[in-house]
Amino acid sequence: MIKITTPATREEYKAYYALRYKVLREPWGHPKGTEKDDYEPISEHFMAINEAGEVVGVVKLYEKSAGVGSVSHLAVAQEYQRKGIGHMLLNAVEHRARERGMTVVGSMSRVTSTAYFEKWGYHVVGLPAPHLGTTNLVWMEKKLDD
Repeated sequence: MIKITTPATREEYKAYYALRYKVLREPWGHPKGTEKDDYEPISEHFMAINEAGEVVGVVKLYEKSAGVGSVSHLAVAQEYQRKGIGHMLLNAVEHRARERGMTVVGSMSRVTSTAYFEKWGYHVVGLPAPHLGTTNLVWMEKKLDD
């Protein structure tokens, strides 16, 4: 059974960031450290934990502007993909965004991931833009219902 929680200890954060790097940066040859951004200190972090206590999925949320949440760094370990863990993480983030009074959540999604986000009610709002020289990102949004 997968449990969604927030990292609290140094070891949990270490595992959280290690998964983000392994899934989102290492395959493209990016150096360690690129899995973090300037918004880490003002973000809420969520992780999916398996029965063995291993981090198998991660995501973060921060308030981009008044009432608008930004979902970023959604990553699921390869062997756990296509099992609903990403959706569980999105649900947790959206629930927290509602609790905080946000009415919209969005994500700078890789163009190759837009179909995934569209499946969960997000739609493309912006134009694709290059990111780290290897991929294009596009802003996608979802209005949150009460």
